Amino acid sequence: MKKRFEKIGRGNKIVYMIWCLLIGLIGSILLYGWQRDFDETSFDVNRVYDHIKELSSPQYNGRLPGTEGNQLALTYIENYFKEIGVEPGGEGDGYYQDFEHMVASYNEKPYFRIIDSNGNLLQEYNIREHYRDSFEGRGDIEGDLLYIPMHIRNYSEEEIKGKILLVDIAVDEEYIDYAKNHGAKAIVATIYDRDWRLDPRRRIEPIRMMKGSGNLYRLEDPGIILHYVEIPTFVDLKRYAENKYRAEIGYYYAFQNIRISNILGKVQGKNPDAGYVIISAHIDHVGADYDGRYFPGALDDASGTAMMMEIARVIKAQKSPPEKTMIFAGWNNEEGGIAGSRYYTNHPIYSLEKTQMIQLDCIGSVTMQEIDFASAGEKGVILQNKFKQLADLREIKAIESNFLSSDHAPFIEKRVPAVLIEDNFQNIVQRHHIHTYKDDINNISKENLSKVAVILLDYIKGEVYGDFLPDYLETIEWIFLGGLALFGIIIYIIYYLSKTNPAGAIGNLRIEDIYYATPFRLLAKCYHYISLMTIVVFILVFVANIPTNFNLMIDQGNVYTNLSIPLTVKKSVLYMRGLFANGFGKSAGKVDIMEIVLNSFGKSMMLILSTLILSTIIGVVKGILDGYRDTKNGMLRTMGTLAALSIPDVLIVIAIQIMVAYMYKHNILTPLMTKELMRKFILPMICLSVVPSVYISRITTVVLHEEMKKSYVKAARAKGLSRYKVLVQHLLIGVIMKVIDSLSSVIPIIISNLIIVEYFFHYPGVIYMLLKVYQENDQATFLGLSLSLGLMYVVFNIGFTVLSFIVNPLKREGIQ
Repeated sequence: MKKRFEKIGRGNKIVYMIWCLLIGLIGSILLYGWQRDFDETSFDVNRVYDHIKELSSPQYNGRLPGTEGNQLALTYIENYFKEIGVEPGGEGDGYYQDFEHMVASYNEKPYFRIIDSNGNLLQEYNIREHYRDSFEGRGDIEGDLLYIPMHIRNYSEEEIKGKILLVDIAVDEEYIDYAKNHGAKAIVATIYDRDWRLDPRRRIEPIRMMKGSGNLYRLEDPGIILHYVEIPTFVDLKRYAENKYRAEIGYYYAFQNIRISNILGKVQGKNPDAGYVIISAHIDHVGADYDGRYFPGALDDASGTAMMMEIARVIKAQKSPPEKTMIFAGWNNEEGGIAGSRYYTNHPIYSLEKTQMIQLDCIGSVTMQEIDFASAGEKGVILQNKFKQLADLREIKAIESNFLSSDHAPFIEKRVPAVLIEDNFQNIVQRHHIHTYKDDINNISKENLSKVAVILLDYIKGEVYGDFLPDYLETIEWIFLGGLALFGIIIYIIYYLSKTNPAGAIGNLRIEDIYYATPFRLLAKCYHYISLMTIVVFILVFVANIPTNFNLMIDQGNVYTNLSIPLTVKKSVLYMRGLFANGFGKSAGKVDIMEIVLNSFGKSMMLILSTLILSTIIGVVKGILDGYRDTKNGMLRTMGTLAALSIPDVLIVIAIQIMVAYMYKHNILTPLMTKELMRKFILPMICLSVVPSVYISRITTVVLHEEMKKSYVKAARAKGLSRYKVLVQHLLIGVIMKVIDSLSSVIPIIISNLIIVEYFFHYPGVIYMLLKVYQENDQATFLGLSLSLGLMYVVFNIGFTVLSFIVNPLKREGIQ
């Protein structure tokens, strides 16, 4: 092997070594990716569905904490963890974290009766048939029915004390507190709809006959009984109130201190210092009714529990462990006041300082329209926004909210980054079946479960496994990037060998011959422009895809940010793919982005070209006058030019606007100043021309001074040519060529000034529209305009390079 290597020429040795290094680098990257590879395809939504079906079945009887059904659910999860190999993550060597908490249940049947003045029963209503469970208050009450059509603050304490109030306007906390504090015994309300009294036959969504959770707030502050009824029932109650009838309401919850458990499983991470990710749900529900009918709780929250169990299986099935330790938790007694998760945060098994928490609650409803990522606190909002970006990338509808009525709340209170993933119930509020008999497996959609799963798995893949390999790239994209890399290496090798060993050879071709060959020069030139444009476009797209609500904080040495470089790269690649395949698409206002781009691009180009022409004429004329006159005031003129160049763009614009205002006020050139062309084009052009004119003037003056010292000018003067003829026949040509050469450096000046001019004059060019769509958070249009701005710069640079090549014979001959 050594002899064979020695036969290879020096140039070939270098090529051989470079290829060895390249292969080694690619191999290392692939090995690194293989070690961190996360296979999300093993996820099976059917398993999630089966777990939900199991946990919402009759044998679990609603999973009320402290009941046999709740214990069966804990055992089911424990056995599943053992089956898939998830280690115990609870206290000691077990899966559980035990604690005591008050749990509420009915101790007798609730009642709602109408009686006359003699105590005779006129009507009896059944809970969840005629009226809904109360979410506060308890006890036995009796009082006169009183219908109050106006806001409660219009009634005195004497009017409402001891009464059961009938209300058909919006009831809020202030309303309830006023009633309670002024002696009312109960409130019976109907759906708030200002028009139902005009037409009682209107079709209105029925009230969900939900079961209350019986949380501890009732024990600490019984409050006031609040029942909701359907409109027909309310109409009956109004009639009873008009006849001065009374009502009896009995509503009792009994509280018992019961020992219950959270359940926790664990998959140990590779890096003990990387921290913990808790994926959790609450395993409990509201149990059974007083008559034995149970509340299945499929959506709330067998759905989240089932998803947590399947994610645990997917992670345990990976060929390599995660970087961070994964904790899979089932909290207990969430319905009774978020008890299980609060106990955990007060008695953490794992350090909260290095923990982030993802709560799954009520996911996959058949009526789901969008996902809600809910959180609060600076760390929580950062985590929340990461999930929102992942949803947007998958084109899954999602919102962000600050809803805190679930198990993520105690973690947020401890300043732990936590987010709740749930169906957004704000837009389906009248159609879900939470806490009702209908919350069964028929309420679950596999398709909607999969939407939540894909977002969750994307997060785990990137943030937990660190699997950032671009598996989203298509074959053609790999070929393009590979081709760029390969041609770059070949060109670099040829350049390098042409400097170090030009006499060497690759095969039968000398390095020097290859380097100077026209095909190679063309290839290198094409490569330069293609790679440069690819990089520039990618950078523009990347910057535009950085979250507009970018946030970063450092707490106890840990960095929290909603900016994910791999995620932003992926968003950028997918945008560029869509750009080449489908164009820019539509703006947020549903307008064709290409139309916006072309219109604003044309206006900016027209303004810049007009500015260039005006600036070049003014600058050349002034430069010639300054440079060709007597030099005794040359220093003074030079200082004046430098002073003009140092004037901020904003001051120039403000000065011209003040001048325009002055001319309006004193009726100077009024017919001209009132013309739209003057106000919306000529004035912006004048503002934009000031600095470039001074710059070109300075270049012209310097060139004249340099050229006048050269021998051909002295020879022309010696022949008796006048100063004018020397200028026109000899100096002017050189000045024009130098000015044209310098125009490419004038473009950045004009574009930077364009920001001020378009903004202050509301000129609808590219820069003005960029600022406008940025404020509107129209990302797609912003990207299109950004690319057009880059294209504008490239067009001018190429145009001036070509123009310089045409007018300058030295460049055509390759001397310059």
